[in-house]
Amino acid sequence: GLKRCRKVPPSVAMVLLPWEPFEDPAISWEKIHGQVVQAAEVKPDHMSEVEWRIHQRCKRELKRKVPSWKTITNETVTENHTKVRKGMLYGITFPWTEDMLHSADWGAEWLTKAMHSAGSLPKENRVAKVIPDKKYRITTGNNGGKFLFEVEYEIPDEHLHTKLFAKIPHSMEKETMSDRLSSSVNKQPMELYEVNTSRLLEATLPTKIPRYYFGDISNETSNWILITEAVNFHDPAPLDFAGKTLGQAKQPLKAYEIEGPYDKCMDWCLRGDPAEYYLVLIRCGARMAGLFKSGAMGDPDVVAKHFENMLGVPKEAFGVQPGCSGQPPKMLKSKVDQALELWSNTGAVLFPDFTKDPAWQTKFTASMMKLNTYAGESQYFFHHDDDYVSLAHSNMNVDNAYFWRNDKGELELGVFDWGGMGCRSLGFKLWWWLYCMDFEVLDANFDKFLDCHIESYQSAGGPKLDKEALRMMFILTAMTQMFGLMAAVSQIYRMCPKKDFPSIKNRYDARVGENINGKSTMRLYIQVMRTILMIMQNWQAEKVLDEFETKVCDLLKMSKKDPSTMEP
Repeated sequence: GLKRCRKVPPSVAMVLLPWEPFEDPAISWEKIHGQVVQAAEVKPDHMSEVEWRIHQRCKRELKRKVPSWKTITNETVTENHTKVRKGMLYGITFPWTEDMLHSADWGAEWLTKAMHSAGSLPKENRVAKVIPDKKYRITTGNNGGKFLFEVEYEIPDEHLHTKLFAKIPHSMEKETMSDRLSSSVNKQPMELYEVNTSRLLEATLPTKIPRYYFGDISNETSNWILITEAVNFHDPAPLDFAGKTLGQAKQPLKAYEIEGPYDKCMDWCLRGDPAEYYLVLIRCGARMAGLFKSGAMGDPDVVAKHFENMLGVPKEAFGVQPGCSGQPPKMLKSKVDQALELWSNTGAVLFPDFTKDPAWQTKFTASMMKLNTYAGESQYFFHHDDDYVSLAHSNMNVDNAYFWRNDKGELELGVFDWGGMGCRSLGFKLWWWLYCMDFEVLDANFDKFLDCHIESYQSAGGPKLDKEALRMMFILTAMTQMFGLMAAVSQIYRMCPKKDFPSIKNRYDARVGENINGKSTMRLYIQVMRTILMIMQNWQAEKVLDEFETKVCDLLKMSKKDPSTMEP
């Protein structure tokens, strides 16, 4: 179980010693290092009161026994989403809408009970008042609703936040029902993993996260809530959806003033070079993955049990087979045809001109049919070597982080939106950290991004990765996302009717560039489709796919699949 653990650097060890990362620290330390160490029972002098409270809270939470998640269906959500049920973590009922939290049935009395249950509020204190924030409405986010509120405590406490943030499920109304079912059912239990990240790992993550106050989820209804501190963004003004500030230098903020908030696929809004922001994100994510591998976050086998875990999954689980391991080729071909029509005709102004070339269309179709035939084998390839599989954020984009500069002008960050946290392929994760950036920035900096990931992962205690293997996983993951994007063409036309496309001049048009129903889905679909098309055209994706086929067939000791498995 611990054969991949590496020696923890002394600087990390000093931080870890006083705490209990998923088990008694003496046991963890003795297992990993063969040394018996006694855990400290008093606050170290170098630690602030807030840090001590967080560590003590996590220490208690790590001992909490909670039931395992049981798989739910669409019917679970549609039939039970209005029901009040106890959460699986704390065994108390909870609100899951803004109106519920502010109602007389919940409010300050419930929040006091919730914070006491979570250990985030001292027992001698209580919430005296819950106040709605009517100034700011949060519209970004594709996996849940969000709102701000304020609280007053009976005993004022400088170590407690009064401005709080809540994340809740999308409502089951027409506009967001598909998003709710997608996150609650198709991606389950991503919300449990998000709550667990704050609940269990706040003390040991190598990055700042918003302080945790309460979180729970009902396995019976799929309803959930997460309450944290509200990030103090310096200027939460409306975003520049129209691209009016494109290419303009942004006014720098004072040291430690938090920028943003930012949104996906709008990097012209960043207050600096986009590549700098993505390097900081990569460094953070890879460092987290390396620390997990090193044992610095506790016994990796034990930690992984609380999150998605693709370590050691047998090849049979990926659907490896001699025939097509993806969707039926005929079904896929109809999706490819729909997408080609969007790119080359209806929405041609938004996509590269080469998509109009019949020869390119034939080549693209063949590549997608081939990757689909090896769909199961590609997932096995991503996860067959544990060196390339580790715990990290699943979707660390600029809208899932908050940035500031220190006294030296260096960019630093905190991270939120931990849904889907787990152990997966690092090549897979790297794509999902970078997929919302402009292709031109990605293309100019990709080797630098790969080097940053490899160096940060290794320096934090992970193994050294092969750059070309990581590159191949990244490109194949990008192409794999295209399957989902091609299937979303009809959804694109629901958000922007087909008849409207001829009058759209560019990506900044409000009909494709602004958030629709509070979500960035439309803008993201258009931009990421373009990025993947550019990758396939400019990065020799066809050659990469052929090399992958050879590698995975050698790995599995199987013959290359018959071309008939790739035909509709």
